[in-house]
Amino acid sequence: MSALCRAAIVGIAIGLMEVLVHLYGPEDDTGAPLLLLAPFPAGLLLGWLVRLPRWWLVAVVAPFVNIAILVLALRGLTIPDLMDLGVPSGSLIFAAVGAGGHVAATAMVMQGDRLLRLSVLGALIVAFAGVAGSSDEISEAARERRLVRSGLPLIGLGSQQYRPVHLTEWFGEVEEGPPSIGIYYARLRDQVEIELYVMLATIASPKAACAEPVPYVTQLADVTGSCRQVSTDVWVRTEGTLTRVFAKRGSALVQVASDKVSEVDLLAVLPTLRPATAKELAGIGEI
Repeated sequence: MSALCRAAIVGIAIGLMEVLVHLYGPEDDTGAPLLLLAPFPAGLLLGWLVRLPRWWLVAVVAPFVNIAILVLALRGLTIPDLMDLGVPSGSLIFAAVGAGGHVAATAMVMQGDRLLRLSVLGALIVAFAGVAGSSDEISEAARERRLVRSGLPLIGLGSQQYRPVHLTEWFGEVEEGPPSIGIYYARLRDQVEIELYVMLATIASPKAACAEPVPYVTQLADVTGSCRQVSTDVWVRTEGTLTRVFAKRGSALVQVASDKVSEVDLLAVLPTLRPATAKELAGIGEI
């Protein structure tokens, strides 16, 4: 078996090892350093076992090639981002990254047919350049799966007067408070923005949410506001120039807020709220 084939096998093994560390490794602050450092000793051991040429140098170079692939070809997508595609798809991608990194590192340091080595490096560059053109689609697919798994009501604005600008996910292990989705819209005629936050209706009543705004990320320190009910299950909170509207829509509690759009216009947004698909919302893109 050629050295490049052996290098590919080692790279696949290291890529799958990274997936296992992510899935079953420590969840505290040691998890990230372990993911970053584990490929070095693993590369040394496996490279020595399969007798890679200059195995010690390949083990040092390959992880940096992998990082370059993630940053340049996959535009900084992390292991959690890729694993949001699902374990099979995420594992396949990391196996490919590991194989590419190890083959490239071996081709750079091995002796032998120069034309073959340059051809392999060129093929890898072309392949991962093609992947770079699909990184947005990969990110969008991962975001779609996260939205589906979040269990949150998926709602969007149906008004033709606004266009979606970006979406923020306020859920996951690191987020405090009730999970939510934040969608930001720009009004077409003047580009002023409104913010739409969607949560489960079981989190709080519109009245309670008005008294203590949810999600927590929207709370402003040392800022007080006044609340009043304008109709059934619709409350308005005024905080200086900021106006928030809280309402219940089916299984969703929503907050619509802006510091430039009037209360009348914010209330007019409520009837335009409509169900949306995870794919539609994922296509908006993150901030």
